[in-house]
Amino acid sequence: MRLHPLLTGLALGLLCACLYLWGLGDLPFYTKGEPREGTIVWEIYTSGEWILPLRNGHIIPSKPPLFHWLGALVSLAWGEVNELTIRLPSALLAVFGVLLTYGTGTALWGAEAGLIAALVLGTSFEWVRAATTARVDMTLAVCMVMAFLFFLFLYRRHTATWAEALLFFFLLGLATLAKGPVGALLPGLTVGVFLFLRRDLKFLRRLHLVPGIGLFVLIAGSWYGLALWKGGQAFFVKQILQENLLRFFAGGEAGMGHEHPFYYFLPNLFFGMAPWSFFFPPLGVFLYQRRRTWAEDGFLYLLVWIATVFLFYSAASSKRSVYILPLYPAAALLLGAWWQELRRGTATLPKTFSWLLHGSGYLCLLTVGLAVAMVLAQLLGHDPLALIRPLLHPKDQGTLPLFTGIVSARPLAFLFWFGVVGPSALFLVQGIRRQQWGWVFAVLVAFTLSTSLLVNTVLNPAVAAARTYRPFMDRVVARTSDASLFFYQAFDNGALYYAGHHIPFYDPSQLQSAGPYFLLMWEEEWKKIASRDASGLQAVDVSEGTGPKGNHRLVLVSVPVGATVPSGNEPPADDDTPEGDT
Repeated sequence: MRLHPLLTGLALGLLCACLYLWGLGDLPFYTKGEPREGTIVWEIYTSGEWILPLRNGHIIPSKPPLFHWLGALVSLAWGEVNELTIRLPSALLAVFGVLLTYGTGTALWGAEAGLIAALVLGTSFEWVRAATTARVDMTLAVCMVMAFLFFLFLYRRHTATWAEALLFFFLLGLATLAKGPVGALLPGLTVGVFLFLRRDLKFLRRLHLVPGIGLFVLIAGSWYGLALWKGGQAFFVKQILQENLLRFFAGGEAGMGHEHPFYYFLPNLFFGMAPWSFFFPPLGVFLYQRRRTWAEDGFLYLLVWIATVFLFYSAASSKRSVYILPLYPAAALLLGAWWQELRRGTATLPKTFSWLLHGSGYLCLLTVGLAVAMVLAQLLGHDPLALIRPLLHPKDQGTLPLFTGIVSARPLAFLFWFGVVGPSALFLVQGIRRQQWGWVFAVLVAFTLSTSLLVNTVLNPAVAAARTYRPFMDRVVARTSDASLFFYQAFDNGALYYAGHHIPFYDPSQLQSAGPYFLLMWEEEWKKIASRDASGLQAVDVSEGTGPKGNHRLVLVSVPVGATVPSGNEPPADDDTPEGDT
């Protein structure tokens, strides 16, 4: 079947837009990360401060502002700040990243390879999650991917005009504004290693390094300079020292969190690209067979790209699964090239390793079968997840009852999913047995798409409803509209975002009047106060949501005229701890 590149690209864009944009603004913020970035977008929108917007009026942001600028621009065009306008940049950039991957695969090996690579990328779990989340990671990933791929375009032509070289450094500047120097460092390292392996370092001259670096410094350095001028030492410590040097070299030892062992990204890449990652072993054998023609086949640069990103973040002390998102397009492109040859019968494995290919297919079948069996068991009133509960993190154990309740409450949604996935399993068996790898690919696409839609439209909303503070804060805003409101021994970015105004930390010496006023505190703190002499304090509302970790309710406490509460120790102003933010 001959694919029309333009029509195929339009269909891909529409498919990904449906997958990422469906219900994008319906889900309230319920994690730590999204409202943290959302408050910065809100600060830009309401205050007009584009250089260094301070969360809650005093907290230095953790990341450069490119994502927040995009969110603010969308919000200004929309006329308000909301969950949709804040998440929309991630979703649109994710679609663009998929289309870039499709275009690259098509240019290198043909439209079929491009289509396969794009579908692999667009349905990978980690890519879908980042696409529907108001975080800086997708912005960084796509800016870096643009730089990676643009250099590949220049190198394949083996020439670069002044304008093209400046565009490359412009993309490096954008990537730096997305999350910091790593946005330029990793593409730069990849280019250097690739040219060294090709014994072609002289190509660097064609990139017009002096004017290019000058443009990079102008784009990225101008913001850093202005932010340093505005934020002074606090900005230098937060964004330069902590978020870059200490997070890479010290990690948890410096209190930055996310500290994991060197091999952390091996299982995370596997699960992040599942089920496509099940085919990494036969892909590895294929690449080994072609090791003498990597450069000619277009594989060498992609392998250097993957290795650079993977090893760099593996060496860092601080790790999150989403950090390696920029290598996903390169891995998807390799899978696309291999799968095209596999379907055409030109990617044969040695007999010694032929079992790897079928084993990967049957592993996918086992995964699909387990998913179907688990859902059917839940629909029939059983709890198969009880078997794995002891193996999970306590936070994840607390989420399992939610899943059981969701299946019972939304049986039609799960039956529809089963109606897609159940027959797909049968086609998967036939495709593997007959070695019809086009069938296998189509079935896995159907499985990943239907599962992603189920997660985004059924599972995530249920978790969000159980954890978000939005309905509680709506009541808090209505009740405290004419009174002062303070955080007391507590801080939460979700509560701050939905308040729609700054909430200072309680300090009795700074009170403008003797009362009445209101305090937001954790339920545990209120119980301690209530067990002692509460001095007329009254809990007037309790959140139904249990917060990002699923274990903290907020309480709104009314303090009558003349009453005071001891200030105690001030909690961390910046709620950037790693729990629940993998």
